[in-house]
Amino acid sequence: MEEQKHWTEKLFIEHGEIIIREMERQLRKTEGEINALVKIFSWEEVPSGGKILDLCCGIGRHSLLLAEKGYQVVGVDLSPVLISRARELANSRGIEDKVDFLEGDMRNIEELLSGENFNAVINMNTSFGYYGEEEDREVLRQLLELSAPEGVFIIDVGNRDGIIRHFLSRDIQEPAEGMLKVITRTLELECSRIENIYEYYEKTGETLKRVAGVKIDHRLYSLHELVQLVEREGWKYIRSFGGFSLEPCTIDSSRIILVAKKSENKATKRSGSSLI
Repeated sequence: MEEQKHWTEKLFIEHGEIIIREMERQLRKTEGEINALVKIFSWEEVPSGGKILDLCCGIGRHSLLLAEKGYQVVGVDLSPVLISRARELANSRGIEDKVDFLEGDMRNIEELLSGENFNAVINMNTSFGYYGEEEDREVLRQLLELSAPEGVFIIDVGNRDGIIRHFLSRDIQEPAEGMLKVITRTLELECSRIENIYEYYEKTGETLKRVAGVKIDHRLYSLHELVQLVEREGWKYIRSFGGFSLEPCTIDSSRIILVAKKSENKATKRSGSSLI
């Protein structure tokens, strides 16, 4: 019997062309997000022109702008369809020599980028919690190994507390021109996993045609859980925000933007204890 594909493969690979359209619409908000990232880089002393890993980069909307600002960027994504589009966009902007896009699974990131040392790692747009907590911890451990001393880690995810406080069981969005996305949500409080059914429709005049449907689920984290998770794997928690305006994270925030740094003492201690 053929092994059932994980929803990430169905959504980002099989329906990659739809996701490209959705991500390209998001390009219009990317500049504000990049300005926030660069400000955090400055606060945490990420060197100008430093090496950045954009994990789960999609079509590279953050990678491209960071490369244009002079950083050396490596973007990694599971989907060959999205990576191909990212390379096209880099070529069209004339920055193909400043950013490298690679196809790869985040769960094997250390093997893919063995020997690299990044000044900063970013993981944007809730590209975390897709598998299980054990896999999340392993990804964090691998990213620590790939980070330079004092390397910075920035993760942007949905805020469990804010999502519960303002829970919508059904939502209709327009992810791209001429397309509707119907989302049906179910939240499992026992394990803090949210199940979303995405249904995509092409709109022609008054006519709707269903073109794709995917059931996804992922782990939601509260701020204190995310802090505990990153610190358990050797990172030092620095600060957090509730959005790209860099406002404080509250119970009403829809997002968590968490900033951590590589802690040499914790990394050494963790490495030593694992040898016993």
